[in-house]
Amino acid sequence: MKKGLNLWTVFGFSYSGKPSIEEILEKAKEFGYDGIEFVFDDALLDLAKISKDDRKRYVEKVESLGLQIPSVASGVFWKYNLGSTDEKLREKGRQYVKGGIDLAVDLGARVVLVVPAVADPNIPYEKIYSLSVEEFKELSRYAEDRGIIIGLENVWNKFLYSPLEFRRYLDEINSEYVAAYFDIGNIVALGYHEHWIKLLKGKIAMVHVKDFDVNVGNINGFRHIGKGSIDWKKVISLLKEAGYDDFLNVECPPEFYPDLKTPKYPEDGYRAAKENVEALRKILE
Repeated sequence: MKKGLNLWTVFGFSYSGKPSIEEILEKAKEFGYDGIEFVFDDALLDLAKISKDDRKRYVEKVESLGLQIPSVASGVFWKYNLGSTDEKLREKGRQYVKGGIDLAVDLGARVVLVVPAVADPNIPYEKIYSLSVEEFKELSRYAEDRGIIIGLENVWNKFLYSPLEFRRYLDEINSEYVAAYFDIGNIVALGYHEHWIKLLKGKIAMVHVKDFDVNVGNINGFRHIGKGSIDWKKVISLLKEAGYDDFLNVECPPEFYPDLKTPKYPEDGYRAAKENVEALRKILE
């Protein structure tokens, strides 16, 4: 398995323009990563602001360093909910999925991370389910035409919390271009890795790695690799048994340090990137 660095690990979940993407790429190589997971948002890293020249420059830099870009990720789908009954909101989400796919093509990536839908107490659960399934059936055609996989991530969205339901959801979409983006840390408060990985066998397109402390048990419980409750050797073994042998993308921003109230960027981000790849390397030995 290869070690990937999600850019959020360095600058948190919003980009201020510093450090430069090129500097982060150089640091990733220095720390021993094999690749970079690029991210986009609806602010400074909005798709419309990442020009063709920018994309070409990033690819050239990555190739010069001997790295790869296996995937791209975004948090915009929490906001632009693909399970919403608001057609304008779903259309916005739809355009971001398509834009993310185009970005993946330009960067030479294979997978785009998407939050499948976000539960809303004002919308019947079955409606969120059916609307989002239909969205991904349509979007799968766009993805297939461009050779990109849409990776639906298991997140704390109060939706698809059972591994059996998640698998059935993917089966209903019924496309090899829509698969699971499996987040190891997000599962801990919801279920067991044994159940999820077995049921998603053959459906996992990419993996996020972060730890979680069950003694905290809430949103403040996320931790850096090896600093929480996950049995990492066991999880890696389960992934291998399921046939997964691809990137493990570190998504561990400075905010995961429990004693760090005000992170300094990029210093604490680089510290997080370095410490997590070292922890991951030991696990994979």
